[in-house]
Amino acid sequence: MKLHELKQAYNELARNMRNLHDKIGDNTWTDEQRSQWSEWKQKLDGLDEQIKREEALRDADQRFVEENEEEHRDNLDNEERGGDSKDELRAKTFEAFLRQGMSEMSPEQRQILREMRAQATSPGEKGGYTVTTEMLNMVYEAMKDYGGLASVAQVMTTDGGNPIEWPTSDGTAEEGALLGENQEAGEEDVEFGMKTLGAKKLTSKVIRVSNELLNDSGINIEQFLANRIGQRLGRGEAKYLVQGTGAGTPTQPTGLQAAVTGGKTAASSSEFTWQEVNGLIHSIDPAYRRAANFRLGFNDNTLKMLTEMEDLQGRPLWLPAVSGAAPATVLNVPYFVDQGIADIGVDAKFMYGGDFNQFIIRRVRYMVLKRLVERYAEFDQTGFLAFHRFDCVLQDTAAIKALQGAAS
Repeated sequence: MKLHELKQAYNELARNMRNLHDKIGDNTWTDEQRSQWSEWKQKLDGLDEQIKREEALRDADQRFVEENEEEHRDNLDNEERGGDSKDELRAKTFEAFLRQGMSEMSPEQRQILREMRAQATSPGEKGGYTVTTEMLNMVYEAMKDYGGLASVAQVMTTDGGNPIEWPTSDGTAEEGALLGENQEAGEEDVEFGMKTLGAKKLTSKVIRVSNELLNDSGINIEQFLANRIGQRLGRGEAKYLVQGTGAGTPTQPTGLQAAVTGGKTAASSSEFTWQEVNGLIHSIDPAYRRAANFRLGFNDNTLKMLTEMEDLQGRPLWLPAVSGAAPATVLNVPYFVDQGIADIGVDAKFMYGGDFNQFIIRRVRYMVLKRLVERYAEFDQTGFLAFHRFDCVLQDTAAIKALQGAAS
């Protein structure tokens, strides 16, 4: 029997012995009851010895792996040994971890998994493992479906999550000056702000998977989990990139809504005009309007209103995309749709315009995954919990402005 089966048998036998003891109570034991107890006790001792031997072997395996870590790594790097490459071994090991957990893995696989263990930045990450590069790419691919803002912002991926001090400024009032021959150059101090680009932690929440699905070798379990994780993290990250306030516990990122302070206000809190959209566009410095990532941004409800609007000549504001030729536009400006952006309402920032390359999204390259077995054992399910770390900052505060609803 496997270790978990031995423990189950031990627990069942121990439960029977306790039930027998409670049933007899204060009465005198019969010879038959004593015989039954002795038989069960002998079996229990045998199971206990087997469990101790199995655990001792596993402890020895683990010590061997830890003491020979460098040798194992050298062997894995040596692809001339005729076996799988290191990347292939990592992929197979991680799949084994997803399907079976540590208990059924070989010493070599445990060593590979140990190398993949996350460098915990808090006690809450104990027991987590970093996902493979292939799975991480699948998660990021799935996240794209939910990240309208992330699709046009500047995404910076770092190996670690250490805080980065990031300068912010408004450079539109700064300009050069002419100099005469031998004339000393003047000085103008640039006013910089400073933001901390950290690594806010986002969780996928627990994803429960039936053990029948995990045991089905025909299912690409990495792809299945990556899609579910990407869906949840994609929606969560997209929400906080727009709606983050920079406050709360854990601290939220300072999202687009809080970072953008300039712009225009519509005359109404329930509707807007094309002239107000045009006013937003022209409130932004022409240097930003010429940038490759100059866009308008709004949610799908606002897009619906825009597709039904016309200018004074009866021309529609919205033009559809032409595949391979031109993107869809509003007033000849490309746009993106993000459901995290608010509907028009009282004081609500419902439309943004600007050079979104000035909005920096920082993602930490590794992603932590935990495998939860005992928590859902009674449902014959295994839980998976992923953690993703990110942050954002608007580095040029003049680059993006907002159109918001009236105050009342």
